[in-house]
Amino acid sequence: MAPVKGNVIAFGLFAAAFALHIVGGATDQAWLFAIAVALIGVLAVAFPLVAAAAGRPASRTERLTTLAMGTVIGIVLSTSALWAANGRSMAWWQAPVAIVSVLAVLIAGLKLRPGRGGGSSSPLQERRSS
Repeated sequence: MAPVKGNVIAFGLFAAAFALHIVGGATDQAWLFAIAVALIGVLAVAFPLVAAAAGRPASRTERLTTLAMGTVIGIVLSTSALWAANGRSMAWWQAPVAIVSVLAVLIAGLKLRPGRGGGSSSPLQERRSS
């Protein structure tokens, strides 16, 4: 259930940012439009991490399923955002850039997660060499 829950919540956040960008554009509020577009970009490339955080998977299998589903959805949303930024014109580079972007953010997010990937549980604590 966590994989579905996390991805639905992450998609809801993305949809809210998308709606905000429509409102910003329709009301000629450039500042609101710019904030919404930035949120769309961040939520698209960080989609798997947002889904995992929102779904709170309890097991390794749930976590991997959540991240796998989120990665596919994030790549699709990132490609779509790049398509929109390119004047709603498809180009050969959009899918590869989306794939690399989502995977880079996912790997960095997993590496920087406290208590995982060699990081300390508190980033502010000094490491002692023994």
